[in-house]
Amino acid sequence: MIALCTKEDLLDGVGKVQKAVSARNTLPVLQGIKISAGGGELLFEATDLELGIRCRVPVNVQEEGVMVLPAALLTELTRRLPEGAVRLEQIENTLHIFYGEANFQINGFDADEFPEFGNMDLEKNFTLDGLQLKQMIRQTIYARAITEDSRAVFSGVLMEKKGGEIRMVCTDTHRLTYVFLPLGEGGSDFRGIIPGKTTVEIQRLLDDDPVNVSFDQAKMIFKFKNLDIMTRLIVGQYPNYESVIPKTCHMKARINTRQLASVVERAALLSRDNSMKMAFVRFKIEGDVLTIDQNNESGSIYEKIEIEQEGDDLQLSFNARYLLDMVKVIDTEHLIMETGGSANASVFRPDGAENYISLVLPMRL
Repeated sequence: MIALCTKEDLLDGVGKVQKAVSARNTLPVLQGIKISAGGGELLFEATDLELGIRCRVPVNVQEEGVMVLPAALLTELTRRLPEGAVRLEQIENTLHIFYGEANFQINGFDADEFPEFGNMDLEKNFTLDGLQLKQMIRQTIYARAITEDSRAVFSGVLMEKKGGEIRMVCTDTHRLTYVFLPLGEGGSDFRGIIPGKTTVEIQRLLDDDPVNVSFDQAKMIFKFKNLDIMTRLIVGQYPNYESVIPKTCHMKARINTRQLASVVERAALLSRDNSMKMAFVRFKIEGDVLTIDQNNESGSIYEKIEIEQEGDDLQLSFNARYLLDMVKVIDTEHLIMETGGSANASVFRPDGAENYISLVLPMRL
C-alpha cells in the first residue's frame, strides 16, 4: 500500500468507523480498523460483529494494499498529526506514516483474520430522507432500556415501513416513544428491531443525504454519502405498542415547554437522595394552574405554571428524568399533555403535531 492523503482524509475515515470497533471482544483484530487502498480511495472498516461501518475516502492511491491497525493508537495519532500532506506506505505488516520530515510506524494485525461484511446489496429496500430519519431517531431513542439485564428487544428501536408510512417505536416498559411519517409509495415493507447502538451511530453520522435501506431477515444496511452501516437485527417479539397508547382522555393541558423543563429541573434537586434512588416530581393540576409543591429534609419547592386546562383536576407524580428526556426533543413553544387519570399513563406531544407522542407512566409514591 502506498497512498497520498491529508490529515483530514484520515480523520474523516477513522472518525466515522471507530465507534464500531469492539471494546470487549478478546480477538485483537476486532479491536482494529481495516484500511484498504485501491480504486482511487481508502476504504475504512470496523466491526464488533453486531455493527459494522464502512467509509470511503477519495485519495491518491499509488499502490494497492490492505492492513488492520489497532484502532486506539490509530485514532489518537490521527488526531495529533500536523495539518497537511500524509504519505501511507505499507512494508510487510507495518504501516509507515510520513508527515513532514517525520515517520510514525504502526504494527498491524493479519488482515485475513478480519471478518468480511458479506453481501451489502440486499434485494429488499426502500429510501428515506436523511434529516427525517435523524429526527425520528432523536425523538425515540432516549426511551430504550440501557440496563444489561433487560430483554434485548427493549434495548432497540422498532422500525416499521408499511405502504406509504414509516414508524419508529421505543420503550423500556416505563415509557414509550412513537413517531410516524408519510413516506410515499414504493419500496419494500419492513418490520424489525434495530439495536440501540446502531441507531445512535446513524444519528451521529447522518446529514441531509438520501438514505438507501436494504434488509433481509437477519440484517439491515444503511447507505448514504460515503458510508455503509451494517447491523444485525435483534431477534424477538416486540410488544403490542398500540394497545398501551391510551384511547380516552379525562384531562388535557397545554403547557409552556421551557417553563415545564425549568421547574422539573429545580424540583428534581430535592428528590435525588430519596430511598428509591431517583428524582421525581409531583404535579397538581387544578383550575388552569400546574403546581409543584414538594419537600424533604434538604428543603422545599413551591412553584406554579399557568396552563390551559380541559377536563378533570388531578394529582400525579413522574420520574423527573423521563420528563426531562421528553422535553429535550419537543421543539415547539408549548406541549400537550393528555391523561386518563392519576394512575394512568400520560401522553405528551408537541403542540400542533399529531405524528409524535411520548408516553410516560406515573409513579406510585
